[in-house]
Amino acid sequence: MDKVVLAYSGGLETTAAIHWLKHTRHLNVIALAVNVGQGSDLDVVAERALAAGAAGVHVVDLRRTFLKKFCWKALKAAAKYEDRYFMSAALSRPLIATEAVRLAQDEGVKMIAHAAPPRGNDQFRLECSVAALAPDIEIVAPLREWKMKTREEVRNYAQKNGLDVDAKSNDQYTRDLNLWGARCSGGNLRESHEAANADAFVMTRDPLQAPEQYRDVTVSFIKGEPAKVDGERLESIELVEKLNALGGEHGVGRLETIEHSLMGFKIREVYEAPAATILHCAHDALERLVLDKDTLIFKRTTAPVYASAVYQGAWFSTLREGLDAFVQTTQEYVTGDITVRLYKGSATAISGDSEFSTYDREAVSFDKLGGSLPKGAAEGMLTIHRMLQLNRSFKQRPRL
Repeated sequence: MDKVVLAYSGGLETTAAIHWLKHTRHLNVIALAVNVGQGSDLDVVAERALAAGAAGVHVVDLRRTFLKKFCWKALKAAAKYEDRYFMSAALSRPLIATEAVRLAQDEGVKMIAHAAPPRGNDQFRLECSVAALAPDIEIVAPLREWKMKTREEVRNYAQKNGLDVDAKSNDQYTRDLNLWGARCSGGNLRESHEAANADAFVMTRDPLQAPEQYRDVTVSFIKGEPAKVDGERLESIELVEKLNALGGEHGVGRLETIEHSLMGFKIREVYEAPAATILHCAHDALERLVLDKDTLIFKRTTAPVYASAVYQGAWFSTLREGLDAFVQTTQEYVTGDITVRLYKGSATAISGDSEFSTYDREAVSFDKLGGSLPKGAAEGMLTIHRMLQLNRSFKQRPRL
C-alpha cells in the first residue's frame, strides 16, 4: 500500500479521514500532529490516530518556531487581515505544511492529505505551501472526495466505524486554537443578527465581568521582537502565554467580525487574541516613537498587502519575502519599552521609552517660546507653505 502523510488535529474530520484514507483509498496513513499551542493532549491525540487506523504517528512541538518564524514576522509587519484579524490560523498553516513536506520526504512518501473543508481557506494555505515547497507531492483532500456533506454525516460515519473522536466533536462550533489566538465559527454565529453566545469564547473573560481595577503591563522589544514583560526576560512561549493570561483576564482581544473568505464569501467569525492584541498595540506605539514619518506612513501601506498574502496562502511568495526584507530594515531601532493599560476589553498604550526615540521634548515644548528651534526657522518654513497656497489661489478657486 502507498503511504500518505495526513496533517492531523485529532478532531472529528481528521480522525474520520484516517479511516477513510485507509479503507477507501487503501493508503497507509502517517498522521502528523503539530503542537502550535492548541492545548490538546498530544499523547491522547496520537493514541486516537492509531486507534483510527494510522500506520504511524509523528508528534512535533513547533510552538517556538511558530512564534519566532511566523507570528513575530507578522507582528513586525503590523499585519492584520482587513485591518482586524491577527491571522492565528493562517499563520500556522505554512508551518504545518512545511513539517508535512519534511516528514513526507524523510519517509519517501509522495502524497500529503488534509481535512480542510471544501469551502474553507485552509485548503488554499496548505496546498499552496506544499506546491511551493515540493511540487512533486500529490495532494489528497478527503473532504472534497468523500460523499459526506455535513458534520453530522461525518459524525455518523465515525460512530458506525467505532472511531474514538474528541468529545468536542459534538460542539456546535468549528474552532481553531493556538498560542496566537482562537477562531470560532458556526453555531448561532451563522445568524448575523444575533450576538455571539458566551460559549463561543474560550480565551477571554467577558469584558463586563473583567476586574474593575486596570492592569498596566510593560512590554520590552529588541529590534521589533518581544523580549520582556514587566522587566522579566521571557522565552517566546512563556511571554505569549503570560500575555494571553493577563489579556484574557481583562477581556482583551475579542473580535466579532464579518470578513471575506478566499472564495469570496462573507463569513462571520469570532476571534480571540489577547497576547497578539497587546503586542500589536505596544509595537505600534514603539514604532511611532522611533520611526520617521515617511517610513511609518509607507510601512502602514504595506501592512494590508502582507496580511493579504498570508491570508491567501502566499507565505512562500516573492511578495512576502520582499516585504519581510523591507520590514526587517525598519526594525533596526525598534527597541524599547511600552506600557499598555488593560481595562475591560481595551488595550491602550499609555507610555513608552527608547534609547532610539526621535521624540524631542524641547523642540515641541510650549514652555519656552520658540523652544530649541533656530531663530527664523518657523518663518522660513511658513513662507514656503504660504507660497504653495498662494500659487494655487492665483490659478484655481479654493473650495470650502
